[in-house]
This record gives sequence, structure tokens and C-alpha cells, in this order.
Amino acid sequence: MSDAWVRHDVSEEGAVHTITLDKAPGNVIDIALCSQLRPAMEAAAGAREGKVLVLRGAGKNFSFGASVEEHLPDRAPDMLGALGGVVRDLIGFPYPTVAGVQGSCLGGGLEIALACGILIAEEGATLATPEIQLGVLPPAATALLSTRAAEEVILTGRSFTAEEARHMGIVNLIAAEGNLDSEIAAFVGKHFVPRSALSLRLATRAVRDTRRPEVERRLDEAERLYLEELLPTHDGVEGIRAFMEKRSPLWRNA
Repeated sequence: MSDAWVRHDVSEEGAVHTITLDKAPGNVIDIALCSQLRPAMEAAAGAREGKVLVLRGAGKNFSFGASVEEHLPDRAPDMLGALGGVVRDLIGFPYPTVAGVQGSCLGGGLEIALACGILIAEEGATLATPEIQLGVLPPAATALLSTRAAEEVILTGRSFTAEEARHMGIVNLIAAEGNLDSEIAAFVGKHFVPRSALSLRLATRAVRDTRRPEVERRLDEAERLYLEELLPTHDGVEGIRAFMEKRSPLWRNA
């Protein structure tokens, strides 16, 4: 029997669906985890009484990001397809989505959180897309972030505090240290649980349907750029190999 790395819990009345990434030590997003995450989201999407999907990461960190090893040329197309599939599922999800992040929320983990409609971060959370430091790029983040935020977040690869991310429009709400779960519960209990499931679905569709085609177009183009123009180059794999070999990358700028 295969390991279970995704938990799907439903509140008693069926309104709140909570999906938890639970792959120690850092909930790394890899092809195998995505293969469990997508069916869980599909089940939640089909729940007639569902009013809000909450996405969480077990342990001290939301996610250390996507698997570095799976960014090598032999796995990268499958990895981008798996992660891109999760992101597309989330931006097309039929009712409100909330990501609750704590600790490190990096790379592919942040991309999944960004694909949710509301992002609630614990006070001490650290958010980043550090891919550029490895010579690669985060396709979903380029599609999901506003142009101004994307310039700093993606092109520097630096880490941001929850407060910095809130000022950039990435984080909607900050929870005090240790209070993330209660803050999420209070938020969804106030804003979503009392509402009509039907009305929430129609309102969600109205909000997202105008933006979704453009996000998907940008995601398609970023994935193409990664696979067809970056991956075949020396630098497109040098940073990944250097990271795995615990050495400094030797860039050729080509």
C-alpha cells in the first residue's frame, strides 16, 4: 500500500473541506504528492454542500517547495505538468479557497498557495520563490502574481516576511504566532459557512471566469518557455545539479 501524503477532512455539516499536505519533513511538492492532491481536490469540488476549501501544510512548514531532483531534464516535463495541474485545478475550483501558511512557504508551495483565493499567513511565515537562484523559474508564480510583485518576488528570489507579503498584496490576513488554525476557523466561519453554497459557487464563477483565461494563457507560456527555451541550456540545469552536488553553480550565461 502506498503512503498517504494528503489528508481530506470535512466539517460535520459538509461546508468546510480541509486538505492537508502531510509529507515530512517539509511537504515537498513532487509528482507523487500531486497525484494524491488532485483527486482530493476533485472530491471536494464535487461536494454539493461544500462552501470553502482550506489548504494546509502539516508540521512546522507549509512547504519547502517543489522537488529539486524532479527539475532535472528527465523529470521536469512531468513535474511541471503535475504542479501545473494542481494550480489549474485551484484557479478553476468551484467555490472559495483559502490557503493557511506557516513557517517556510517556498517555490512550488507558494505557487499552490497563490492559486487559492485567500492567503492567510502566520506571523513568522517566510514566503519566497527562490528558483532564480538555481537558474530556473516558477511558471505558476509568473502567471499568478501581479506584474509589479512578480518583478521583485521572482527575479530576486529573496525571502519575504508575512508582513512584507501583505503589503505587496500577496497575503490577505496575518495570524498571530500559534493562532493560524483558529484564525482560519474564525475567518471561514464568519465569511463562508453562513452563506448559500449555491450563491458562493455562482459568485466564485463570476469573480474568476473573467481572469482565468488570462492566467491559464500566462501559465501555458511560462511552462513552454521553461521546457523549450530554458531546460535545453547549460544554465537551465546547472543550478539544479550544483544544488544536488552541494557546490556553487558554474554559469555560462548560455
